[in-house]
Amino acid sequence: MPATNDLIIVIPCYDEPEAMATIRSLFVCERGNFGVQILVVVNSYRISPESAKQQNLHSFQEMQVFASQYNTPDFQLVPMWIEDLPGHQTGAGLPRKIGMDEAARRFQASGNKQGIIISLDADTTVEKNYLKEIVRCFREYHLRSATIEFHHPVEYLKPADPLRRATETYETYLRYYRAALEYTGYPYAYYTIGSAFAVTVETYRQAGGMGKQQAGEDFYFLQKVFPLGKTKFIDTTCVYPAARISHRVPFGTGLVTAKMIEEQQFTKYTYQVKAFTLLKHLFDRIDHFYRATPQQVTEILSDFPEAMLAFLSDQNFVEKIDEINRNTAGLANFKKRFFNYFTAFRILKYLNFVHPEPFGWREVRSEAARLLP
Repeated sequence: MPATNDLIIVIPCYDEPEAMATIRSLFVCERGNFGVQILVVVNSYRISPESAKQQNLHSFQEMQVFASQYNTPDFQLVPMWIEDLPGHQTGAGLPRKIGMDEAARRFQASGNKQGIIISLDADTTVEKNYLKEIVRCFREYHLRSATIEFHHPVEYLKPADPLRRATETYETYLRYYRAALEYTGYPYAYYTIGSAFAVTVETYRQAGGMGKQQAGEDFYFLQKVFPLGKTKFIDTTCVYPAARISHRVPFGTGLVTAKMIEEQQFTKYTYQVKAFTLLKHLFDRIDHFYRATPQQVTEILSDFPEAMLAFLSDQNFVEKIDEINRNTAGLANFKKRFFNYFTAFRILKYLNFVHPEPFGWREVRSEAARLLP
């Protein structure tokens, strides 16, 4: 029997009528020699409508009853009741932070420095081997963090159903963008989905904890996490976020699919592969930038097209490379510092700099076909 909890799963829950489906999918998971706590942060905001608060109360009471019936010393559901959060818009960032901070506190209290904090959502079910595979991968590969395979289950819908068409299109975009980043040689080409990642408690602390953003908190947090140590994409298990529309947050899957359906526009345009190819050529030359003078760096870049040169000039690239060189000992450290500068945020800046001019938008399925198997 495990002496301490090894996994704490954090689930923000706001106005979720199907939250118990997530809980039940966790309780039927294959068990192992590890302890599990499931912290469900049932939350509302000051601006939340009464209907959402009533749904929260129903969910919380249902979880309390379930916990009283099925909790064991090594596998526990722990619902948390958090009301009247501040903010002008609801979102998962603050509740996720509250839950993950509490998970870190619990690991500290138990003295478990190797504990794993898992992020999940209340509309997401999991595969039966979910817990065992996460534990196995963290132990076997000595991971600091992991992202997990996902799939929005829409197969029960007819092929022409608007929700299915929109969801499949957006999932194709997510997979294309990650594949494109990987193609460039960017070392942190991972998904950043709130329902599909895990970190060690020490990594969580080193990264400064989860942010309070109303949306995108997963993206911002994981950009701080990836450089801290070994990360792996776990594709031997899967999570299944619900395919649905949503207007709760300013961006994300639910909002994108809602817009597609409202506009009856199921074709999504995206950055073209050509832009990523240029980025790959830049990253391929990192070794040549090491110990190069500003004049040499300029010469190395001389054959790049005008659009790329304009972006690099706008970002003070040559000066930054010189600064990195002056504060670096060794090529490995140079590369690490390079990607601390050329982050996922800067890549997005570059892509938006060269689109729609001089590179035009392309239909995501045609571009994805060039990179995805």
